[in-house]
Amino acid sequence: MGWRRKSVTVMALWLTNTALASDVQTAEDYVSILPGRAFPDRSIGTTGRGLSMSVGYGRPLQDRWGIEAHLGGEVLETGNDGGTDFYQQFLTVDLTFSFLQPRGDRWTPFVLVGAGGARDDRFPDSRDGAALLLEAGAGVVSPRFFNERVSLRAEARYVHDNREGGHGEPRVLLGIEIPLGRTVRIVEQMPVEKIVERVVIKEVERTPADADGDGVDDSRDRCPDTPKGLRVDANGCAIVNQAIELRGVTFELNQSRLTPNAQTVLDDVARAFTGQPSLRVEIAGHTDSSASAAYNMNLSQRRADSVRAYLLSRGASEAQLTARGYGESQLLINPERSPEDRERNRRVEFRVVGRE
Repeated sequence: MGWRRKSVTVMALWLTNTALASDVQTAEDYVSILPGRAFPDRSIGTTGRGLSMSVGYGRPLQDRWGIEAHLGGEVLETGNDGGTDFYQQFLTVDLTFSFLQPRGDRWTPFVLVGAGGARDDRFPDSRDGAALLLEAGAGVVSPRFFNERVSLRAEARYVHDNREGGHGEPRVLLGIEIPLGRTVRIVEQMPVEKIVERVVIKEVERTPADADGDGVDDSRDRCPDTPKGLRVDANGCAIVNQAIELRGVTFELNQSRLTPNAQTVLDDVARAFTGQPSLRVEIAGHTDSSASAAYNMNLSQRRADSVRAYLLSRGASEAQLTARGYGESQLLINPERSPEDRERNRRVEFRVVGRE
C-alpha cells in the first residue's frame, strides 16, 4: 500500500574546544505568595518566634537561572504586652538557580542568594531604622495542579540584618507559585564533544494518507469519514449488516438528554453522513434490566430518537437515519451481577442497514 522514495539527509556538526550547542525551551514568569515562620535572634529582644509573609515576582533567565523580587513584612514576638512586638517591612531581590529546567510537570529544587533593604520598627522607637539584608536559601517547587495553574513552593532562608551589631534570622516558608502565562525563550547550553560530518542516503517508506483510518487510501476512498470500528469494502464504504457501539454516547440519569461528551462523539459521527449520502443507518438504543420492561423500552426509544435528532441537526438527512429502542431485550451481559454489567448493557449502537 505504501510507496518508497530516496531521501538524502546531510548532518554536520562543527566546533572548537569552546563551541556550544543549544537546547531551546520556554519558561514562564510567575508570582509567589509565601507565608511562613521566622526565628529571629533572641539577642535583639525577641522570643525567637515570628510570622513572615511576602509576595514575589519571578522571571526566568538563561540556562536555569532566574531573578525574583519579594515584598513583604514580619511580626517578631517580644513576649511583652502593650504593642511592643517588633515589625519589619522588606524588599529583596534574589538570583535563583534551578537544578532542573522548570517545566511545570515535575518537582524542581532550587537555591537562591540575594540582598535588599528593610525598615525595622522596634520598641522603643529610638531603635527604629533602615537595615541592609543579605539572604541565602534553598527550596523546591511542585508540579502544577488545578489545571496547571498553581504549584506548591517550600523553602528555607537565612537572612542577615546588619543593624545593632548584626543578627541572623532563619525563615521557613510554604506557599504557592502562580504562572502568569508569559513565556520566556530559554536557551540551555550543552557542550558538543566532537566534530562529525557525514552524508546518509537511505530509503524512506512513505505511507499514503488515510484520514479516516479505515485502511483505504484517500485517493481511492469513495466514502470519506467512516466512523472508527466499521469494516469497509475495497472502496472504503461501510459493509452492510454490521454494528458498532457508539462509545462515549451517554445521557443524564433516567433521561434522554445527551451529555456534552456525547455531543462531541456524535459530532465526529455526523461527518460520515454528510460525506456519504448513500449511507443508511439505524440508531439502536439499549438499557439494562433494572426497571420494568415497558419503562426500559420507552426510555431506549427516547434516547435513540435523541441521538437521531442530534445527527440531523449536524447535517444528516432524514432518509439516512432511523431510530429504534430495544429496551432490555438485547442484553450483552445476562444476568447482570454488578453495576459494571448494567453500565455495559446501557448503550447506543450504529447499525449499517443499507446503501443506496
